[in-house]
Amino acid sequence: MDKKNLLVYSSGTPNINNTEFEIVERKGIGHPDTLCDMIAEKVSREYSQYCLKKYGIILRHMVDKIALSGGATKVKFGGGEMQKPIRLYLNCRFTRAYQQEVIPYLDIVKDTAYKHFGDALPLLDLNQWLVIVDNTHFAPGPGVVYEADGTTRNERQFFFEIPKKEFAVFHDNSFRSNDTSTVVAYSPLSDIEKIVMLVETRLNGKDFKKIHPYVGTDIKVMARRIKKRVDITVCTPFIAAYTPNKEFYTEKIKFLKEFIEELVISNFSQYDVTVSLNTRDNPSKSDYYLTLTGSAIESGDEGVVGRGNRYNGVIPFTRRMSMEACCGKNPVYHVGKVYTAISSLISKEIFDLIGLETYVYLTSQMGRSLSDPWSACVEVCGKEATSAQRQMIEAIVERNLANTYETTQKIVKGELNLY
Repeated sequence: MDKKNLLVYSSGTPNINNTEFEIVERKGIGHPDTLCDMIAEKVSREYSQYCLKKYGIILRHMVDKIALSGGATKVKFGGGEMQKPIRLYLNCRFTRAYQQEVIPYLDIVKDTAYKHFGDALPLLDLNQWLVIVDNTHFAPGPGVVYEADGTTRNERQFFFEIPKKEFAVFHDNSFRSNDTSTVVAYSPLSDIEKIVMLVETRLNGKDFKKIHPYVGTDIKVMARRIKKRVDITVCTPFIAAYTPNKEFYTEKIKFLKEFIEELVISNFSQYDVTVSLNTRDNPSKSDYYLTLTGSAIESGDEGVVGRGNRYNGVIPFTRRMSMEACCGKNPVYHVGKVYTAISSLISKEIFDLIGLETYVYLTSQMGRSLSDPWSACVEVCGKEATSAQRQMIEAIVERNLANTYETTQKIVKGELNLY
């Protein structure tokens, strides 16, 4: 990359754990936004793997605008019924044919969505209560200008229809950025970020679910730290079939509150911890977080790609963060995905090397080589980096940008999960 666009600097920013205030959220695997992110990313991965296996290349696709529209249910303690299906809207673009073959993108979407919904919401009858709405289109995007005779020399016209071989996506290190965008990544996770991840993953863990099947997967954890005091609010859906009555619900709310407090204190004893659970419950009005399948998507909630957890699994309100929706983007040339992955790799490598909290900012410029970002800035927090450390940091940045092909392969193989 052009060295004049690379900046490494030290700031006086304190370590995040030593700040006065921090707030972090995590949305669980059954949350509608997380469902969208995971489905979008896995569809992109499966489509990419299909193309690699069949053609040796990853064809153009965009799956980062899918959305979920909630269904409707009627629940009661002990059971209930679905009344309206959940809808998955494919607001996408796929290359639909290549080398005289039609690519079965809808089959890829259906197989992937069914598998993921089956894992996240095993009580949902997918054949009856999940409808996939195909809103895919094949327009090439802006930039295709036609001459007076109705012809154009712009190869973009072939991008998503039936591309000629020379217009398909061939990965090389000079591939051009598809957008002007900025991504931010950092290392390491803070204590509070680790706490919200610990709580959600433990409650949604298979071992926990075997003993406590009444706990649904649409769990949301919000944690607030003021100095050394940590207050945690957890929204936990109960599954009606495993919750026989109000007394059982009340008893398990108390149990879960104590369980979460003990879990956090045993792992982070340096903090004073309080936990609140299902704070909207109002028994006098029959208002409980009771669900049929374990997620609010069954009863009118909606989900959209990019509204949930960031690339590292949390929503860090008091950190620098990117608003890029990386899930479902093409892993070859979409900078919102490729640079998110690269910046996260860079920040982790720098932290592992020098032990200082690190932020990495990568800015692309549309049409510019992926290996040569418009701007690459590394902020090292806490204390001044030495001259030798700066040189090593620059080498880390340049090496990770020099061959984006390796990062693409890690994404497609599932070695890098960006949700």
